[in-house]
Amino acid sequence: MKSLKTITAVAFMLFLGISNVEAQKSTTITTFTTEQQKLVQEQRDLMTANREAFKASLTAEQQAILNDPSLNKQQQHAALVKTFTEAQKAILTENRESAKALKKEFVNALTTEQRQQIRAQNGTKISETAKESKGRNVRRN
Repeated sequence: MKSLKTITAVAFMLFLGISNVEAQKSTTITTFTTEQQKLVQEQRDLMTANREAFKASLTAEQQAILNDPSLNKQQQHAALVKTFTEAQKAILTENRESAKALKKEFVNALTTEQRQQIRAQNGTKISETAKESKGRNVRRN
């Protein structure tokens, strides 16, 4: 059951671009105003509710795809997308749009100083990730 939740969450995050939410969640800036903290919390709550609504809409066939151990994540994702109903596609589209709107509202509420702090923090993370990946000789076909 736990793997179903994990796989569903991963598939759902791919559709919503949760990385934006996670970036806000992991931000160590402690100078957020009460309004900004409220916006972040609203976004987290909405994403949680949307994720639960989407999970509840999965059919038995879709759950079987997620539980199939012979498929890797990419194969599961591809097979799952093919089975989405119009209602599920609408849920995903609505979730994506609401996430974009909340992100835009949050970004507009940031001060210049906060933007600079976030850029500096994210720039450091990107640099560290790039350095880590340079050490690997990964070849993709």
